[in-house]
Amino acid sequence: MPGPGSYIIGEEEKKNLLEVIESGWLYRYAEPSASNFKAKVMELEEQVAGFVGVEHAIAVNSGTSALFAAIAALGIGPGDEVIVPGYTFIASIGSVVYSRAVPVLCEIDESLTLDPEDVRRRITPRTRAIMLVHMLGSPGRIEEVISIGREKGIPVIEDACQSYFAEYKGIIKAEN
Repeated sequence: MPGPGSYIIGEEEKKNLLEVIESGWLYRYAEPSASNFKAKVMELEEQVAGFVGVEHAIAVNSGTSALFAAIAALGIGPGDEVIVPGYTFIASIGSVVYSRAVPVLCEIDESLTLDPEDVRRRITPRTRAIMLVHMLGSPGRIEEVISIGREKGIPVIEDACQSYFAEYKGIIKAEN
């Protein structure tokens, strides 16, 4: 039995996959002289960066890998704490544990995302990040959580895997 989502793979997707397979370049990079390199990943990154209005975007194989990368980029490691919502996908907590840091579970509110009041209560001297996970297509209370992060000097990691391109106060949020 085919997996979830397989029913949406149509002729256009098959054509694009076949184009890459037939090029012989099945990975991200090619020799500069490779005329048959399709650069599909770089093309996607440029389109997303342009849409979101940032200079760079980097494609990864999953949202979990994106969280690993964000945590690593912040230098979070053993003994550090990351505030995560108590209701979330396992990657939120797993990425913190993978970095050998401590996930600190935080209450959620009616948005099914971080409750800003509880975020304040969970901050300790070891807090190195706050992870705001936008759940089920619903953005969290972005302004309040980012304001707390700025006030305390704590970076906020936004996980928008479940709400990619969702709007928040008329602004499309496409980060992950």
